[in-house]
Amino acid sequence: MRTTPPPSVWGCARASEAKGAALLSLALLLLLPEAAPAGSARAARASGSKEASSADSSRAGAETDSLPLVLGNPVMLARNAAGPGRVVEPSGVAVDAFGRVYVSDAALHRLQRYDARGAWLGESGGLGSDPGQMRHPDAVTTLGTLSVAVLDEGNRRVLSYDLFGRLQSTLISFDDLEDELGRLDPADLAADRGGAVYVADAERERLLVFDFSGRYLRTLGGLGTKPGAFRGLAGVGVSRRAEIVTAERANARVQRLDAGGRVLAAWPIPATGSWGRLPVAVDDSGRVAVADEASGNLWVFDAGGRLVASLRGLEGPRSLAFARDGTLLVAEAASGRVRRFSLEGDPRGGAARGE
Repeated sequence: MRTTPPPSVWGCARASEAKGAALLSLALLLLLPEAAPAGSARAARASGSKEASSADSSRAGAETDSLPLVLGNPVMLARNAAGPGRVVEPSGVAVDAFGRVYVSDAALHRLQRYDARGAWLGESGGLGSDPGQMRHPDAVTTLGTLSVAVLDEGNRRVLSYDLFGRLQSTLISFDDLEDELGRLDPADLAADRGGAVYVADAERERLLVFDFSGRYLRTLGGLGTKPGAFRGLAGVGVSRRAEIVTAERANARVQRLDAGGRVLAAWPIPATGSWGRLPVAVDDSGRVAVADEASGNLWVFDAGGRLVASLRGLEGPRSLAFARDGTLLVAEAASGRVRRFSLEGDPRGGAARGE
């Protein structure tokens, strides 16, 4: 914070006190080894304030630089450019066991498919409410090893596709569940390797759990600040051990839960604002990536919640996915691009940025 320096003692002498001014100046000269004019004194104080601010910034940068891992070597997989595979508002991203990438586009109402290098393979969907069509598709997740699920937000349903983009079924219809579960506002979607599906319901701050066929099983959480409850639920992911990881904006925290909703770990995140997704991804080692769509920040934590890497300056990160090789895919809705980042460095803390 910039501060205004206090008035200099040199400005205390007024023109009407000409006689006392000379004596006052002489006294100060005797007391101070090196006297400076008023302008220099103000400049020195202002410089000190700037140096303090610079030191704070340097400390913040040093904390980032001292993290054991760094997100580097960004590779463009899809972008807002004319031609096949164009994305305008990528809102969901997933990677299958073969490295193929699936991206939902809320503006184009499509599901796009790419190979691991970003070569376009095909698309599914289109604007509408008929079978296979979409309205503002959002989160994407793999279902086991042979299917992909898309949160068709505008049509209030989850669609299931095979790995070649062919529609399999309407896996979940949220309108059909409202008599049993009340009003729903699906905000995110994740699935474990067995095909169990987890839907973050922002309306009632809860997780809805479904089996691989789309049959409703149970509800986890509910509004609150206690462990296992949620406020501002804005993201969900699942680990290879079927542990559930959630991110909350109002509670500004990440929680790791077992399949029954028991809290295994929790830690704070510096989420700001009151809007936007907090997408979550979990890799095979248990590391957790969380991004803030509002601020453009991204953090990577180890399984216990220790910060190991961070990245700033993303443009509306709305979805994250870890590939099997440990790279992290980031869908930036505001800039219309999907990029792949590598996590580099020594996880024991021996690496420095740029080495």
